Amino acid sequence: MLNTQSHPRLTAACSAVLVGLVLAAWVAISPMLEAFLKENIEPFVANTSLWRNSGKFCLDHWEKIYDWYSGNEYLLGTLGTTTVLLFAFAVLNSPYLFMDITGRPAALVKYKIQPDVNSPPIDSALLRKVMLQLPISSFITIVTICLTVPILMWRGCSFGRELPSLWRVLVDFPALLLAVEAGFYFAHRILHHPFLYKRIHKKHHELTAPISIAAPYAHPVEMVFSNVLPPLLGPLATGCHLSTIWLFSCYGLYITVTDHSGYNLPFIPRSPEFHDFHHAKFTSNFGMYGLLDRLLDTDTAYRQSKTGERHRLLNGISPPKDSIPNRGKKSK
Repeated sequence: MLNTQSHPRLTAACSAVLVGLVLAAWVAISPMLEAFLKENIEPFVANTSLWRNSGKFCLDHWEKIYDWYSGNEYLLGTLGTTTVLLFAFAVLNSPYLFMDITGRPAALVKYKIQPDVNSPPIDSALLRKVMLQLPISSFITIVTICLTVPILMWRGCSFGRELPSLWRVLVDFPALLLAVEAGFYFAHRILHHPFLYKRIHKKHHELTAPISIAAPYAHPVEMVFSNVLPPLLGPLATGCHLSTIWLFSCYGLYITVTDHSGYNLPFIPRSPEFHDFHHAKFTSNFGMYGLLDRLLDTDTAYRQSKTGERHRLLNGISPPKDSIPNRGKKSK
């Protein structure tokens, strides 16, 4: 953890440079890492039926998708990406939206992190306001994708019929994670500057207890610079295949929807407590994974809170707010 108290802006700038250097170094050694994995790990799995069948399955379906767009790589990158994102967002949101609208099943609704705020069934006026923003946010996302795909193609990202190896995907993923963490953290933290917060970011913070469908409820400027562009930094750095971009985008949507769900459900491999705390308190937890928050000491209030203690994978059925109650409350 760095000392950020005396020169916070300088510390943040140095951290951005450090992240850039680490990212550049990882990209530079990626071919060697891929070759190492292919040479030393692949021989142990290459002759298994799982390896052969899964590889054939992925390639066959990718070729069908590629042919569906008649080999038009720009159309594949724009319309294909948009279709994947919208479908993934709808699927991931459906169970949470059902709980928010109906208040059922009660066995899951009890895991609401802030049960006294936006408790299900949620107010119809709030839901209507959020839903009316979705077409606007979707349009902005589509336009941004259409404008950035040529840049990705120029960078050398492959949009072709041949899929990358599993080892290339595994090597690319850490770089994608680091890039989106840095991009989102700094964009998000800048939006909390009083001038920008009042004019742009405050819209997203109207919900102090988030709901999943409101994840893209944001000002158009925020949608572009905080929500759409940061996930594209990794592909720009690595030059990864379009299929890897789709895979990572679906993972990113899973993180975003879960973080805004408002439910800390058991056995779900992602706790939303970290980002839920940000919506409740505003001045802590700016990143997606907590790496830069820990490095730059912008998660102190969170780590010292009961919410921080609840930020873990639930492997039991007791809601975290019951097993780790706030001060002054007794556990049931």
